[in-house]
Amino acid sequence: MQYCPKCKVQIRGRKACCPLCQGQLKQVDGEPEAPFPTLKKKKVSSITLFKLATFIFIASEIVFGTVNYQTDNKYPFIGITMLGLLVAWITFVTTLYLRNNLIKVITFEVIVAIVVDVYVDFHTGYHGWSVMWMVPSTLLGLAIATVITAKVLKLRLDEYILYLVLDLVMALLQIVFIKMGRNFFTWPAVIVIMIYMILIAGLVIFRFRDLKRASEKMFNM
Repeated sequence: MQYCPKCKVQIRGRKACCPLCQGQLKQVDGEPEAPFPTLKKKKVSSITLFKLATFIFIASEIVFGTVNYQTDNKYPFIGITMLGLLVAWITFVTTLYLRNNLIKVITFEVIVAIVVDVYVDFHTGYHGWSVMWMVPSTLLGLAIATVITAKVLKLRLDEYILYLVLDLVMALLQIVFIKMGRNFFTWPAVIVIMIYMILIAGLVIFRFRDLKRASEKMFNM
C-alpha cells in the first residue's frame, strides 16, 4: 500500500506518483480500510428458519400420524398433539414474517386460538366452554392488548383502528353460536359485543377521520 503525504490519502497497488497531485508516494505496510462498512451476514436467514420449522412440523406430523394409524386411533391425545403442533407451526411462521407488526401477530394468534379451542370443544363431546367463556374472554383481552400495545409502541390511531373493527366483526360472529343454540349462557358473549359496539361507535363519532384515513390506506383510495 502507498501513501501520499501531501494529499493524505492511501493508494492501493503500485503507482509511480500520486494520481491526484503527481507527487512522490511513500510505501507503507498494511492494507487500506474498506471505503464502505462491511455488513455482517445473517447466520440463519428467515427462509432457512421457515424451511427448518416446516420440516420439523411435517416430520412430527408423519410420526404421530403413523402411530395413530397403527394403534387404530386408540389414544385421543395424539390427535390433540398433532393439532397443537399445527398451531405452534402457524404461530412460529406468523411471528417470523409479521414480527414488525406486533398487533397483527397478536390478532392472528388470537384467531388461531379461537378456532382451535372451538374445534377441540366440538370434538370432545361439546360442553360449550369454548363459546360461552373462552371466546368472549379472549376477544375482550384482544381489545385490551391491542390498545396497550399501540400505546407502548406509540402508534397513531389510524395505524391500528382497523384491527379494532376486525375485532368487532369477530365479536358479532358469536351471534351465530347463540342463534344455533350452541351457547347455553349468553351473558359473556353479549357483554363483549356490547363493549365492542360502544367502542366502535365512539371511534366513528369522535375519530372518523382516522378511520377514513386507515381505510384509504388499506384500499389505496
